[in-house]
Amino acid sequence: MGEVTSLITKGTTPKDKSGLGEINFIKVENINPDNGEIENTTKITAEEHEGYLKRSQLKEDDILFSIAGTLGRVSKVKSSVLPANTNQALAIIRLNEGVIDYITIVLKGRTVEDFIKQNPTIGAQPNLSLKQVSNLEIPFPNNEEQGKIGNFFQFIDRLITLHQCKCKSCKKYYKCTRKLK
Repeated sequence: MGEVTSLITKGTTPKDKSGLGEINFIKVENINPDNGEIENTTKITAEEHEGYLKRSQLKEDDILFSIAGTLGRVSKVKSSVLPANTNQALAIIRLNEGVIDYITIVLKGRTVEDFIKQNPTIGAQPNLSLKQVSNLEIPFPNNEEQGKIGNFFQFIDRLITLHQCKCKSCKKYYKCTRKLK
């Protein structure tokens, strides 16, 4: 993985833990495990974002990859969540080549699951080091093929999300109709 990235780093815990401010602060639990969307972030101040946490400022199309606790959760940073920052449980992966949608699909896949299982950590909380993330060996077809694979799986992910929303709506409708009886 390291050969296709310009940056692999991680965030830090903010000093101010009030959750107040105007900058999104993303933690593992803010990444939806089903679709990778970033939801319900806490906040940090612009002062802390520009100071103590400057090295972990996020950019559009950064990949967030959970490396502590819940391993392997993946999200692509969209402009709608910026400005944003993150903590040490999430690796920030910034690509210099490759198709981002393909890389995020691979990070969600079996290759990474197998890597995590084969590289157990010692301690109370499972974790991966940034070096392990950099050393991840992923299949790397040409960009055209990456684009096709990434687009296909993005389509499938959107379809799954759509059906999950329909399912939730049906459950709500069912609950409401049962109350009418």
